[in-house]
Amino acid sequence: MIATSIVLYKHSYEELKDTLDCLIENKYINKIILVDNDASNWANNYIHGKIQYIKSSGNVGFGTAHNIAIKKFSNNFQYFLICNPDIYFDQKQFNKFFEFALNNKAGLYLPKILFPNGLNQYGARLIPSIFNLFTRRFSPKLAAYLDNVYLLKKYTTNQPYFVPYLSGCFMLFDTKALINLNGFDEQFFMYMEDIDLSRRCADKFNNIYYPEAIVFHKHEQGSYKNKLLLKAHLQSAFQYFNKWGWFFDSNRQKLNNKCINQLEKII
Repeated sequence: MIATSIVLYKHSYEELKDTLDCLIENKYINKIILVDNDASNWANNYIHGKIQYIKSSGNVGFGTAHNIAIKKFSNNFQYFLICNPDIYFDQKQFNKFFEFALNNKAGLYLPKILFPNGLNQYGARLIPSIFNLFTRRFSPKLAAYLDNVYLLKKYTTNQPYFVPYLSGCFMLFDTKALINLNGFDEQFFMYMEDIDLSRRCADKFNNIYYPEAIVFHKHEQGSYKNKLLLKAHLQSAFQYFNKWGWFFDSNRQKLNNKCINQLEKII
């Protein structure tokens, strides 16, 4: 029923072990595609009935690598999971999440994402403006204030609800919707591609955040520590706002308002 793709770039087996063990064990996941953007000899030699190894042409980026798996395998599965290599979960939690998706109609689903220490990662978000991203990078105090709305911190509910931007670390798509959307926009090498795809899906097929189930993500925010990753993040932000608008983005406001209006009715 589910195919899942993971993009590798200089990842060791030890780094991926928890993620692979969880995915392999799950009864609903039938295919795990490892798309290698470097040269992980262990992955090429990893033998398991669920595992499919693909060597990309080089470091083609996050979205492009996932698209390789989507184009090759998505037609054979009802659902397609975009999964980071640093995810782990309890099987009962994943099954609860997936069974919710089976009984609902949306293009994209996300459970609650937690750090290993149990803190909320706030994977359900509004679509950011340039101001949101700028303050998060360069003005942490102002960002902390704005994040109450942007990260939906001021709204607390365990009910499922519509969210326009769902984190790219664990995106469960209805395959027909994902194919219709043509997967990730490959102009983005790394960063912002999940916002772009998520908002396109929200607009056309609906997104649902399901906070009643949880998964864990060992998220390290690499672009905050690495100058090359920071450069990639800034480049993707430039491409993103060129595509959607730097200061005027009516679609962003429409989708964000839809989310907030629904939350205000629930709470």
